[in-house]
Amino acid sequence: MRNVAVLFADVEGCTRLCEDLPPREMARVIERYFSRFFDVVSEAGGEITEILGDGLLALFLSQSPGANATRALSSALGIQKAAAALNASRRRAHDPIVVNIGINAGAALIGTTRLRGRTGEFRQFAANGPVTNVAARLCALADHGQILATGAVARMLRQAFEFRCLGRRRLKNVSAPVEVFEIAPGVSPRRAKGPY
Repeated sequence: MRNVAVLFADVEGCTRLCEDLPPREMARVIERYFSRFFDVVSEAGGEITEILGDGLLALFLSQSPGANATRALSSALGIQKAAAALNASRRRAHDPIVVNIGINAGAALIGTTRLRGRTGEFRQFAANGPVTNVAARLCALADHGQILATGAVARMLRQAFEFRCLGRRRLKNVSAPVEVFEIAPGVSPRRAKGPY
């Protein structure tokens, strides 16, 4: 088990976007935006381990839980900034891309998941455990470009970023209510009070 911060990001309304755009144009849009998101995560020291159609999963691993959470939240803000810049420069072929994000931090089993069947083998680097599941559920709960985080993340980073408490929420297939925080609208890495 290792400390990890997990970031899930998902394009809001992607099903409708897929109906509005031809498949090749939709693929180009996803490639254009996600290529920039890949840079943002990589520059913050994270690793994208899954692309799930219109969403992605990124992991942040180091010796410090606070550093992991800081990098994840800075990446979330960077993804939102990148999406806004790409939206401003886009051709009017599609609506602006809105990205919802969920972040959690804690202990997870880190390693390679290996599937072996009669036809071959598939390997994937992953973080397994409730920390990942809760981050995914927060991403699903977010809307209109929200960045949602757990209380664990907010407590670690309260000196560096402004959070707004949304209260305890019941998340699908999570047994206990989860304390949910939203990163305050308008906060950017430059306006944050500094690293953890």
